[in-house]
Amino acid sequence: MKTKNLKIKKMLKKQIRFVCNNEMNSLKPGNVHKYSAGHGMNVKDFIKSGEIISNYLTNNKYNLGKKILNSVIETKKKIRKNTNLGIILMLSPIITVVEKEGILTKKKLLKKIKSLLVKQNTKNSYDIFKAISIATPGGLGFSKKYDVNKLPRISLYKAMEYSKKKDLIAKQYCSGFKDILEVGIPAYDKFYKKWGKVNWALTGVYLTFLKKFNDSHIIRKNGIKIAINVKKQAKKYYNILKNYENMKIIEKKLLFFDKMLKNNEINPGTTADLTVATLLLELVTKKQ
Repeated sequence: MKTKNLKIKKMLKKQIRFVCNNEMNSLKPGNVHKYSAGHGMNVKDFIKSGEIISNYLTNNKYNLGKKILNSVIETKKKIRKNTNLGIILMLSPIITVVEKEGILTKKKLLKKIKSLLVKQNTKNSYDIFKAISIATPGGLGFSKKYDVNKLPRISLYKAMEYSKKKDLIAKQYCSGFKDILEVGIPAYDKFYKKWGKVNWALTGVYLTFLKKFNDSHIIRKNGIKIAINVKKQAKKYYNILKNYENMKIIEKKLLFFDKMLKNNEINPGTTADLTVATLLLELVTKKQ
């Protein structure tokens, strides 16, 4: 059993780094990637952040709350920027369940994730609220009733319930990552089948989420009107990736969208977090 656990830990650590690296290799308009830095961050920041969290998220001596808190503290100490709060929040439940249960089907894994999140007690939840407060003083769109900066003494699930209409990550916590399964995975399969490359499949996932949902990070930083406008624009660029065959033309058009967003300080950060979670879910589950 110990040997099996070590193998799973090694596999998970490798996959965390793999998904973080491939996120940087994918052209995600408005977000940081190998084609263009942005928002005071660059590719090296994210690669290093991925290495840091791979050690803390796979430490099975920690419960979920401690994994998240320690990952955030160490990232802030070494990177001095909030590069990956959303990624930590999205990957940690997946990692925690796979550590305990092994490789499952996607539906079984997400059922276990929902159970894990519902069962988080006030003490464990406190560590997660503390992590959110450290990483981003603005919180994650929690209601004033449960301001994370005041570290509310309530359960994680209850806080996320109050936030799910404002924040896509809170929505995933309440739904058992439903959008990852029903939106992200089909998009990954579709674009991987077309391009045969992980990075372009992730671009497809990113644009799929961006055209379907108002990005939470954009709403917090730029307002709902801009988020809605970005969602409308994303449909155009999604169709370009879907229908065009010439990669150079696709790159040129997506980079135009990328520059336009960055020039206006618009960063679809939550969309990128959902994209990373989609790839990890694809990699650590049984093929059905």
